[in-house]
Amino acid sequence: MSRKEKQIELEVVETPQHENLVQIKGQTVGKIVANADKFDCYVGNQIFHEKNEADALQQIIREYNLHQR
Repeated sequence: MSRKEKQIELEVVETPQHENLVQIKGQTVGKIVANADKFDCYVGNQIFHEKNEADALQQIIREYNLHQR
């Protein structure tokens, strides 16, 4: 039996510290920071290193879907 896809409202907010906060339903679930030629994404106490910003955003969404309550 397949599950119905849920639409998630996602917002990326830029901060003065050059970070992008990823918010879902008004709650910050992760942040993306440019680091030389890579992008670091922080989710909880985990850090992921991605090649581009789009991959970092996808990683945060994957972690959110994996651990949502």
